Amino acid sequence: MRFAWCVNLDAELELASARYAPQRRVLEQLARYEHGARRLLGPADVWLEPGVRLEAPQRFFGRAWCPTPRAVATLEAAGVAPEPYPSVEVLRAVNHRRFACGLGGGLPGQRYCESAAELDAALRELPRPCLLKRPLAFAGRGQLRVYDAPSAPGAPLPDPAQAAWVRASLAKDGLVIEPFVTPTLELSLHGFLWPDGHYELGHPCVQTVSERGVFRDARRAEPGELSVPEERALYDSGERVARALADAAYFGPFGIDAYRYTGEHGAGFCALGEINARYTMGFVVGFSRPPSELTLARR
Repeated sequence: MRFAWCVNLDAELELASARYAPQRRVLEQLARYEHGARRLLGPADVWLEPGVRLEAPQRFFGRAWCPTPRAVATLEAAGVAPEPYPSVEVLRAVNHRRFACGLGGGLPGQRYCESAAELDAALRELPRPCLLKRPLAFAGRGQLRVYDAPSAPGAPLPDPAQAAWVRASLAKDGLVIEPFVTPTLELSLHGFLWPDGHYELGHPCVQTVSERGVFRDARRAEPGELSVPEERALYDSGERVARALADAAYFGPFGIDAYRYTGEHGAGFCALGEINARYTMGFVVGFSRPPSELTLARR
């Protein structure tokens, strides 16, 4: 089976805003990841550029990194029929960090805040520094490290730029707050979920990321690289996420991030840091079969 791919690596930004249009800086950032993303394509697949129509579109199924409305429009403009995909409402819900928080993901003390009062209380309870995350972002974007608490209950952050960033985030979609820790082993686990609820999980991967969380590379974990409890917790998270995604009417590829870390209270293991309900850079490394062998459609 041959696929024509729309690799919309900025899917989270589109899911965060119905009026989204990529700016020059985002396009430049996406171009840096193109080489790694091409590993998802099979030998007979093609990479679609926006606005290009294929000469023989009937030979292909349309596939997206994440089937957002812009991605589906790109596929249809090329003349290819997209393979079945979840609604944009489902995509937004399951990629939103609120979804992972609701499944018990994250660090001890992590919470999702929808109001200034909730965030103010969390800032006073958690040790400094804290990490604030917008709920729909990618490649290390949408994060803020906070070192200083507000001077009084209800007061803004001392840094005016940080205070403005927080106000804008809360007004739009809320924030996740968590203790700042130092990851010592970054991990991922990938899966594929079919519309009938059947799913497969792949192999644990070790990821190399930047200090800001930008993906660099992935490899399969070596035997014994994870402890037995860590590997069990990682697979337990993968199973729990797969079932929750199915319950939320999602189907398609997904991945979860996890990590071993050190923090104020010593070492720990976070078995569910984030959920990516889409393809990922590490999918082709971590899953048992290449994407070209996975299909949601039949001729």
